[in-house]
Amino acid sequence: MSIASNMKDLQASVTAVYEILSDVYPVSPWSEKQILSDMQQDNVDYFFVKKDEKDVGFLAISQLAGELEITNIAIKKAYQGHGLGSQLLANLDQMDYPIFLEVRASNAPAQALYKKFGFDIIGKRKQYYHEPVEDAIIMKREGKYEVINR
Repeated sequence: MSIASNMKDLQASVTAVYEILSDVYPVSPWSEKQILSDMQQDNVDYFFVKKDEKDVGFLAISQLAGELEITNIAIKKAYQGHGLGSQLLANLDQMDYPIFLEVRASNAPAQALYKKFGFDIIGKRKQYYHEPVEDAIIMKREGKYEVINR
């Protein structure tokens, strides 16, 4: 594949992530420039889920010194509640690393999804999120776990 083709694919992925974030949040928490910079990091991977041949959700992970962090996961509003988040998190099934994430304290559906995938609450970050300001719940899943009731 040519460099130009790779750049075109990369820009399409950046646009897809930005459109998903803009649908989910009143204002996208990441600019297209920030998304592009993130995607170009060697230790970062993005997974996408499609419906009607369009990217409607994504999962972004970062690998750091023997552990993973879910840096973002989002599904367009019209497609939420249909198991697409589970499809994205299934990409982590074979990864034998501790995995961390932060989730809004008010986001009970996301917390329930993470618990289904073996994550436990391990702490809280005060006023971590903005627009609106809210605490973050820190969750962790150890390496090698068993999925329940998926």
